[in-house]
Amino acid sequence: MYKLIFADDEAPVRRNIAKLIPWEKFGFELIGCCANGHEVLDLVEKDPPDLLITDINMPFVSGIDVARELRRDFPTVKIIFLTGYNDFNYAQQAIDLNVLKYILKPVSAQSLSECLQEVKQMLDAEYQQNYDRSRLEDFYRQNESIMQMVFLYALVTTGISNTEAKKKAELLGLNYLKGDLFQVAVLIEDGMRSEQWTDDSVDLMNFAVYNIAKEILERENIGTAIFNGSAVIAILSKSTAIDTEHWQEKTVFALQEIREAIEKHLKFTITIGVGNTCSEYRSIHVSYDEAISALGYRWAIGTNKVIFIADIEPQRHSTLVFDKEKEQLLLDCMKINNPQKLEKAVDNLLLEASKYMSIESLRAYIITIIFCVIREADNIRLDTKQLLELGDIRKVLECEQVEEMRKILLQVCNCMMKCISQNRKNSCSAAVTQAIQFIHEQLANDTLSVDMVAKHLHMSSSYFRAVFKKEVGATFGNYLTEQRMEKAKDLICTTALKNYEISEAVGYADPHYFSYCFKKHFKIAPNEMRESLN
Repeated sequence: MYKLIFADDEAPVRRNIAKLIPWEKFGFELIGCCANGHEVLDLVEKDPPDLLITDINMPFVSGIDVARELRRDFPTVKIIFLTGYNDFNYAQQAIDLNVLKYILKPVSAQSLSECLQEVKQMLDAEYQQNYDRSRLEDFYRQNESIMQMVFLYALVTTGISNTEAKKKAELLGLNYLKGDLFQVAVLIEDGMRSEQWTDDSVDLMNFAVYNIAKEILERENIGTAIFNGSAVIAILSKSTAIDTEHWQEKTVFALQEIREAIEKHLKFTITIGVGNTCSEYRSIHVSYDEAISALGYRWAIGTNKVIFIADIEPQRHSTLVFDKEKEQLLLDCMKINNPQKLEKAVDNLLLEASKYMSIESLRAYIITIIFCVIREADNIRLDTKQLLELGDIRKVLECEQVEEMRKILLQVCNCMMKCISQNRKNSCSAAVTQAIQFIHEQLANDTLSVDMVAKHLHMSSSYFRAVFKKEVGATFGNYLTEQRMEKAKDLICTTALKNYEISEAVGYADPHYFSYCFKKHFKIAPNEMRESLN
């Protein structure tokens, strides 16, 4: 059953449509009827639908603006425009926003029913294409050798020279690598899956992720995806014909669309780690390492997200991170602030190493790990003084027993874990403090948005939303509305300003929309509140 939202500013239309259409018969569940775009956006944020049928000409927030926001934040939601205006400009905007249909009012129950049947077939076909297991298995077998892209995998995991990389890219016809800016993202399954997937399905799941990621990235002409068995790697490339800011926006939208499409159609979730951008082929592997490092934070800030290393570690050097899986696991345990997992990871490293190494070699191995931990601390601009004291080489060289080395390594790792946790808290708190200050400074700006604040803080919008909600306990939209309403209430109580003046003072360009929001928030209209004071 697909979820559907219907929006129209005319109450009779909403009532008739809700009553006359047998939604379930056509495979849809009507989860809400909205009177304006503001209500649509609120409902979509709480419960994203599969289909939105919306009037274009609605008060406060138009259908066009709703579609624009959904295209950015919820790209998998299908949209049908319903309007009484036969205007080519509306139709053109509908096409630009990838809207499914543009139909004129008044619309009959029969014509809308036919439309629903058509959309249902389209959604079924999309679902079938993304989850046809036998089709995936056949495609996997046929393309198994192709997916062993030795060159692309070497490009993201080792430092190939610019000359060699350019020559091989041209020889192999990899046109999407003809760019001037590169970035790597790594997509991994979170373990949150429906019962149709088992532990034996991991390879097929990763292949399905690869299939969707490759299709979306190549459709947007911003790169491709490769499949190495245990993970999917996205290689993103900026064409010289597009400006950097536009390319970055397309990249964020595409990665969000991949994540949402997998959750919706494949019924499991993924987290995407994204490295920093680089301008040379030989540095692509650094972006890959950074993407892996970003994934280490997924259990701390939440799975089923796109995590940019620049958001988590904004001062990070372009330095190699751990290149061994077990060492990376050790860093991951520190980043999620889990002492039990950290101790287990240390024990596993020492248990395996002690089987094959002499006590002398083991000392050198422990020193190597300590150096890697301290290097990572320096990468993210942590104070390394205490780590250097705890991991003093002389102490390690004096150790005669594995347990002594274990104690030193655990002290270093636990210290690093506490430093990372405190640094993240300080960074988030500082960012939110700056955000709140900026919001209050821009409260009268009717264009104030999440994107504007995130750009001011040099963060991605998705990460800012998550940090803000975690620190403040409310979404950005709810907090902004609360602050505007409280300021409006104060102005009503302490000044003789007219409603339209108060509306402008708190960032509402439309006085009617201001009155609507005020009454919704306080359960009383602005004029009624003023009269009650008198």
